[in-house]
Amino acid sequence: TSRFKAKKTMSSSSFRSTIIDLTSRYVSVRLGGHFSRSLGSDAEVMSTVLIALLGSVCLLKVSPPRSVVVRKFRAMAMPMSVCIMLYRFITVLFPSIAPFQVHHDLFDYVVTFLKYVYSVLDHFSSLHLPSNLSVALTTVFRDLVGLAIIRMVVEYCQSFRRTSFAEVKTSAIDSVFQFGKNNIPYVANELQKEEDKMEVDLETSLKDGSRKRTLALPPKGRTSRSLLLDLKKRSSAENKKWEEGLVSGAVYCGEKDHTELLNAAYAAFSLANPLHPDIWPSVNQFEAEICSMTASLMNGTLHNMEDIVSTVVGCISSGGTESIILAAKAHKELYCKRKGIRHPEIISCVTAHAAIDKACEMLGCRNVKVGYDPETYKIDVDAVAAAINSDTILLYSSAPSFPQGVVDNISRLSSLALAHDVGLHVDCCLGGFVLPFAKKLGYDVPAFDFTVPGVTSMSCDTHKYGYASKGTSVILYRNKALRRAQYFCYPEWTGGLYVTPTIAGSRPGALSAACWASMMAMGEDGYTDRVDTIMEATAEIAKAVQAIDGLYLLGEPKSMIVCFDSKEFNIYRVGDKMTKLGWSLNSLQRPACIHLCVTLRTVEHRSKFVADLEGCVAEVREEGNDAALTGNAAVYGMSGSMPPG
Repeated sequence: TSRFKAKKTMSSSSFRSTIIDLTSRYVSVRLGGHFSRSLGSDAEVMSTVLIALLGSVCLLKVSPPRSVVVRKFRAMAMPMSVCIMLYRFITVLFPSIAPFQVHHDLFDYVVTFLKYVYSVLDHFSSLHLPSNLSVALTTVFRDLVGLAIIRMVVEYCQSFRRTSFAEVKTSAIDSVFQFGKNNIPYVANELQKEEDKMEVDLETSLKDGSRKRTLALPPKGRTSRSLLLDLKKRSSAENKKWEEGLVSGAVYCGEKDHTELLNAAYAAFSLANPLHPDIWPSVNQFEAEICSMTASLMNGTLHNMEDIVSTVVGCISSGGTESIILAAKAHKELYCKRKGIRHPEIISCVTAHAAIDKACEMLGCRNVKVGYDPETYKIDVDAVAAAINSDTILLYSSAPSFPQGVVDNISRLSSLALAHDVGLHVDCCLGGFVLPFAKKLGYDVPAFDFTVPGVTSMSCDTHKYGYASKGTSVILYRNKALRRAQYFCYPEWTGGLYVTPTIAGSRPGALSAACWASMMAMGEDGYTDRVDTIMEATAEIAKAVQAIDGLYLLGEPKSMIVCFDSKEFNIYRVGDKMTKLGWSLNSLQRPACIHLCVTLRTVEHRSKFVADLEGCVAEVREEGNDAALTGNAAVYGMSGSMPPG
C-alpha cells in the first residue's frame, strides 16, 4: 500500500518484487505446514507450487521479458505446467507407479470462497465412477480453479498498477461534468451560452457572410466555362494569404512551375485507380518507386556491390494520420498474435500527434501517455521504461514533434524496444524530407531513421516537404511481416477476393502520379537547396523571437518549427493580434504556446513576421492582463478548463 501512495503507478520492478515476496511467503507457509509429513507430501506440495508459479508466469506474464533466459523460461512455462498436472493426474489413477503419494488439499485456503464448487465436486465424487478417476478429476479441476483465481487477482493488480491517479481524476471530473451538463439546467444553460458565443465568433472569423450556398442539386447543370470562372475567382481570392507567406505550414512549396507540373501529372492520370493495377500498371510502379526512394532517404537500403538490396518496405497512404493508423494496426496484428496479447498498449508522449490517439480509439488499444522533459520537451525515456509491461506492443516517437519541433531520443527508445521485444514507430511526417538533407548539410541532427536498430516503422509525408499534392504519405516497415500485418484480406466475399493494403479501397492514382513527378523533378539537389534555405531561415527567426522581451522559446529548434510562449501574458492574445494582421499561426496548448512552421513561402517574409510579432507583443504588454479574451484566447481558455472530450 505504501508503494501505491508513493507513486502514481507502481513500476514493473516494484510490482515484480511484490509478487516474488508474496509467492515466497506462500511457499514458506505451505512447506512449513508439511514439515511433519513424509517426503512424499512435501514433494506433492512442491508440485502444487510449481503448477501455480509456472502457470501464472505463462498465463499472466507478470513482467516483460528482460533477458533471453526469462523469455526462454516463459516459453517453457506452459509445457512444464501441463506436464506436472498430467503427472499428478496419472499418480492418482495409478498410485502403485508413483514414487510418492499425492496429497489432495491443493488451494485449501479458497475452500470458503469455493464452497459451491466443492459441493458440486462432492456430488460428482458420489457418482459410480472409479474412485481413482474421480479423485484425479477433482484434483485437476482444483488446480485449474486455483490458476484461474491467481490469474484474476494478478490481472486486477496489473490493471490497478497501470491506472494512474491522473486518469482516475480525469474520469471523475468528466463524470461530474457530464452529470451537471445533462441534469442541472443552470449549468447546461451557461455552457450553451458560452458555446453559442464562441460559435458566432468563429463563424464571423472563418466564413464569408456574403457567400452564396448551394444546399441541393441545381435543376439544370451549369456550363464548364461558368464553373471554371467561379473556381478561379474563389482560388485567386483565397490563395493570397499563403502566396504572401503569412501561413504556418499548410502550403510547403507553392513555386509556380512546380505547381503546374503537379497539375499536369494529376490531369494525365485523373481517372486512375491503384485498386486496378491491371488497368493502370504505371500507377503501381509510381507507388513502388515512391516507397523505394523514401526508404533510401531513411537509410532503409543496403548497397551490395553494384546492386541495391532493399531491406525496408512500404505503402502509400492518404496522409500522415492514415500512415500512423496503419503502423498501429500492423503492430497490433503482429505482436498480439505472436505474444498472445489481449489488451494491447501503445506508449506515447503527451506531445505526440493526435493521430496516435485516433488510431488507439479505432483499434481498441490503450494509449499510455507519458510526460516530457520540461527543459528539452523530448519524451521522458525513463517514464517510458517504467510504463512498459507485458501488454505493450509499440513505442511512439517523433522526429520532430509537431508542437515544439524537437526530435525525441530515439536511440534510447530503441534500446528499450529491443530489450522488451516491442515495436518502435518514428513519426517523421514533418521531418521526412528535411532531416536527411539537414544532416547531409552538416546540421546537428540526432539519429532518427532505420540506422537505429530498434526502429520498426516510420511515417513520412510526401505532401509536406516532399512538395507533392495534398493526399499522399509513405508508411515504411523494417520487414515484410509487419507490412503484411497492415493489409486487409477478406476471401469469402461473394463479390470475389477483396484485398486492400490501406484503409481505403479505391484511391486516386493521380495523386500518386503527381507525387512521383514531384520527387523526380526535385531530386537530391533540389531538396538539399530548399532544406538549406529553410534551416537558415528557421535559425534566424528563432534568434529574433528569443530576443523579443516577454517571449521565450520552447525546445531547441532542430528543423522547421519555432515555438514560443510568454510568462508575462496570455500568448493567445498575441496570436489573435497576428491573425488580424493576416497571419495564420498554430495555437497550441498544454502548455499554451504558438508556433510557426517555416516553409519556402515563409522564408521570403521572415523579416515581416518578426516585425509584426514585435508590434503585437508590445500592444499586449501595453494593454495589460485585464483585457477581454476573444478568438483563440477565449476558445483555448474555455477548453483548458473542461475535461477532455
